Amino acid sequence: MKRVLIAKAAGFCYGVQRAVDITLQVRKETADRVTSLGMVAHNHHLTDKLLAQGIESSADLGAVREGTIILSAHGVPPETRLQAEQQGLTIVDVTCPFVTRAQRYARQMVDQGYQVLLLGEVNHPEVRGIVGSADGKVTVIGSVDDLAGISLGRRVAIISQTTQQADMLQRVAKEVSAKAFEVRVFNTICHATEELQEAAVELAKKCDIAIVVGGRNSANTARLREIMEAEGCPSFHVESAAEIREAWLMEAETIGITAGASTPDWLIEEVARRVNGGELPEDFRIQHPDEKTMAKFFGETDNIGGRNLVDQKSLATTASAGDKTPWSAPRD
Repeated sequence: MKRVLIAKAAGFCYGVQRAVDITLQVRKETADRVTSLGMVAHNHHLTDKLLAQGIESSADLGAVREGTIILSAHGVPPETRLQAEQQGLTIVDVTCPFVTRAQRYARQMVDQGYQVLLLGEVNHPEVRGIVGSADGKVTVIGSVDDLAGISLGRRVAIISQTTQQADMLQRVAKEVSAKAFEVRVFNTICHATEELQEAAVELAKKCDIAIVVGGRNSANTARLREIMEAEGCPSFHVESAAEIREAWLMEAETIGITAGASTPDWLIEEVARRVNGGELPEDFRIQHPDEKTMAKFFGETDNIGGRNLVDQKSLATTASAGDKTPWSAPRD
């Protein structure tokens, strides 16, 4: 009999739940067209559920000529907001407050004359938004190795994409501190990201293999897989249970499951059922990352893992009763 373990923190962060809540509220309050600029959060299944609610998605702002535009949780450069205003669109900004904080620090440091380094993925929407918030006067690095090709000034400020690893930020800070006269480091990695990563490390030590659930273009999900692999646990990144291959499971006695911050609960549940013979594990429970701390930033809105995008009647017919369903799982 295989054993299935769920990470102590997995799935939706408050920032994503907040973005979903605001988007659904906008849809409820207006009869106009509602379109998100790109994905509200990086998960195709989440985007499909929003579309079913009448919320479209467009990667091209210029193609949206009417109604309300939702600016995603990853944030956008100032020029994107300006363009939306010029097109006469109603703007609703669901940028995660942690991302907004990173944008603010980048702007402040540039204004104060610091050379600003941003640890992140150069083509990620969040990174483009942070760079844009500082008029492009930011150098993006992917790791400490990228510092070799950069001429550092006397005063350097370091900021991080919210989904980066803390140890890499520390390595970058140490290297820069050895070369620059004055260094300011802002830990803009969000609390949820840190908790997801810590839980992944702990889970990796207990499992023969791990399934990491999340969007293919989700940076924080991909990083969870990398972290577990680094701990010696063979790990597989899937968007849904349909992608799981039987060969992965055959020789594994203990299977771990975790999920990125944009992964709704119903996808985690489907994966748990798939690797557990069609039933949820007896002790199945989803604990979202940093629920108590995040409430201080986002208010008391319940993080329900995207339940407000799922038909509750269909859930009742497919999910187990009582505390085996992710929606009635107890909270600390």
